[in-house]
Amino acid sequence: MLTELKELILIERKNKWQMIDVRMIGESVKKLPEAVKRFLIRVAVLFAAWKILYLFILIPAEVPDAWLVKKLGSGTACVLNIVYNTTEFNAVATRRQKVYGTDTVNVTFSNVQKAKKKLIGIYQACNGLELMILYAGFIIAFAGKWRTKLLFIVAGLFGLYIINVLRLVMLGYICIEYPAHFQFAHKYLFNLVVYAFTFLLWVWYVSASKVKAMPGVERV
Repeated sequence: MLTELKELILIERKNKWQMIDVRMIGESVKKLPEAVKRFLIRVAVLFAAWKILYLFILIPAEVPDAWLVKKLGSGTACVLNIVYNTTEFNAVATRRQKVYGTDTVNVTFSNVQKAKKKLIGIYQACNGLELMILYAGFIIAFAGKWRTKLLFIVAGLFGLYIINVLRLVMLGYICIEYPAHFQFAHKYLFNLVVYAFTFLLWVWYVSASKVKAMPGVERV
């Protein structure tokens, strides 16, 4: 009986703290400046719209994943040929089936080869599309003139593509010259570089848009 009573007390305390947390979060949200609230709402709407569009329309059609994967493969092979002063590198795009939930779809991926032997594989999960959408979504949701937004989105997406190609080139180089360090470079080093580059683009945009960090002030 005593044990059951202690459990009931603990459950009651837990529920009480959860209610307090919800109220505190609600009060904190209410205190946010209107400009911040609008930004958060835009982010939520854009994220939901993108996920619906991507999952139900773009993935089955492989748009733009297939095109992006092929471009990354050919770009990587081209730069590696320049670096090594050779023509041994090439990219071969192939398709395979992948299961998403209850659906089976065709997925395009690209293999960068050296002398017809696979060096690295470029898959849709690592083509940088999600990061590009995240970058563009932040700029769309943030305050600023649309002309400035468009300029930074176009230039930034191109910059992210270029840095992703360079990331793949360096991974290919490490795979050849320092294979023992490939996994570290692939999972940590170059991901950090790409994320840092994206963050700097955001900082640059915020500075260029000249939005003053004042409650209720927003430029459109």
